[in-house]
Amino acid sequence: MSILRVVKPFPLGAVLVSAAALLGGCGEPLPGEEVKQEGGTVAAFDILPPSATMNCTKVGTNVSCSGSGANGVQPYTYQWQVVDDFGSGPTSPYWWNGGTTYSDYCQFGLYTYGTYWTKYIRFRVVDANTYVSNEVTKSFRCWSPN
Repeated sequence: MSILRVVKPFPLGAVLVSAAALLGGCGEPLPGEEVKQEGGTVAAFDILPPSATMNCTKVGTNVSCSGSGANGVQPYTYQWQVVDDFGSGPTSPYWWNGGTTYSDYCQFGLYTYGTYWTKYIRFRVVDANTYVSNEVTKSFRCWSPN
């Protein structure tokens, strides 16, 4: 008993056009990629990971934060986390997508009554390759009457 083998030859021109199309996709680096000087080629490990920075100010009872991202591959997804720590810990598994700014309320005063707590505001970016940046945290002492 023999097994029949069917081979369909590809025209040489189709093979060359396919190879040229695949190799033609290589070229200029994407935004955020660093070009190596020897040879000028870019590898995936040459792309720097994303990094996040955040600046917060408190004026009266208003806390305003502004964050930004660098490196990685754009576009970024900006993520925020806010934890009001009344003594159970300053962490949370919940992040939400937002813009580059965030505002919140935080009253503070030196009183013998009421409740004091710490508000933690965190910011990070996720780049187009879904790599997550460092987390930046700012904390503020807040107060509210009982």
